[in-house]
Amino acid sequence: MNLNYTADDFNVDSHVSAEAGLARLIEGNRIYVEALDHKRDLSPSRIQELFENGQKPFATVITCSDSRVVPEHIFMTGLGELFVIRVAGNVIGPIEAASAVYACEHLHTRLLLVLGHTHCGAIKAAIDGEKGALAPITDEIAEVIGNTDDPYEASKLNTEAAIDALSECEELRRLKSKGDLDIRGAIYHTHCGVVDFL
Repeated sequence: MNLNYTADDFNVDSHVSAEAGLARLIEGNRIYVEALDHKRDLSPSRIQELFENGQKPFATVITCSDSRVVPEHIFMTGLGELFVIRVAGNVIGPIEAASAVYACEHLHTRLLLVLGHTHCGAIKAAIDGEKGALAPITDEIAEVIGNTDDPYEASKLNTEAAIDALSECEELRRLKSKGDLDIRGAIYHTHCGVVDFL
């Protein structure tokens, strides 16, 4: 895996393999954590190009709505590079699954990453047994984390459950069987910016 990227290597789109997409995310996170200068294209010309030619993201990321967890920053990507699906607790329901199918089937992203994170409010609420308006999320999380009261382990279990749910989706399963899709998981550490790829 090449981890010595040049500026040209970051001009990727949906035609890259899942492995190349994952390598790009790993390198982007390294740059982010080390606070290295890395200019991403957010220019008016890039906006116009995406408008005229459409989007070709190299990866799809399903993550939490937490304002500290911003995949475009965490992986140092620019406009049009990631298709991001956000929902509290990064839980997978019909809408999230359908969005993932759209990205992977119609936009041809070959990497689908479920990105959980530490210090997740939805995870804490599930561990604490909170109900009320959060119940549709916390009940689902509580079911997959069981009796785990360790927040990091709970985040991992919740991320793995999301991967399992996506893997059961017929369209995504078909893409996986053809070798056109890899579904992976990761945990973002909110205290330091590092991503653990599972």
